[in-house]
Amino acid sequence: MVVLNKKGFKLPYIDREKFILLMRLGCDRNQSSFYIKNYNNINRLVDTISGILDGEKVTFLQNCLTCGKDFACSDCKYCDLCTTRDLPFQCICPQCLKDGTSIDENAENNDL
Repeated sequence: MVVLNKKGFKLPYIDREKFILLMRLGCDRNQSSFYIKNYNNINRLVDTISGILDGEKVTFLQNCLTCGKDFACSDCKYCDLCTTRDLPFQCICPQCLKDGTSIDENAENNDL
């Protein structure tokens, strides 16, 4: 299993056709890494990246809506129930769930 960060990940050398396919599916590239710009074809994008990585299962880190921390879905106790598990979306990290921190509370604390 390969865990990637949606904000930037490296891939091995890929041919021109696969590069173009990644761009069409929603990836973009900065100087040294790829990142996900568009989530419209996320399942097909994950399958394509998996193929580039020789069939490895690809998962992505989640980004916490309240504290901004990146975390793996496997850290969450709701992992088995989640419909967007291992996809590069935003969620609430286990620590914020445990603490009961809400998005509104976090915004108020940041305004101080």
